[in-house]
Amino acid sequence: VSEEYKDNVINIAESDTDVQALLAEGYNITGVRPIISTIVEADGTVSMKATTAIVSLQKDTTGRALVWVDVEQAKVTRIEILTITVIEK
Repeated sequence: VSEEYKDNVINIAESDTDVQALLAEGYNITGVRPIISTIVEADGTVSMKATTAIVSLQKDTTGRALVWVDVEQAKVTRIEILTITVIEK
């Protein structure tokens, strides 16, 4: 994935108020994964496009978040927040 693509996806994610709140809580961006769609036309022409991406965020060892970014519409469409509770004995 090119740096330009990653930067674009991260900029879209960081412009979302909910993502800004997560970053303010101590989450850090740890990765960008594109979701690639493949389209086969009637004449057999194949085209691939990464119109969506998932941005991974992590907070220490206690939390993770996944942010779905629609690149074509330049907006966040979904956020999943996962918290981890560890009980050591």
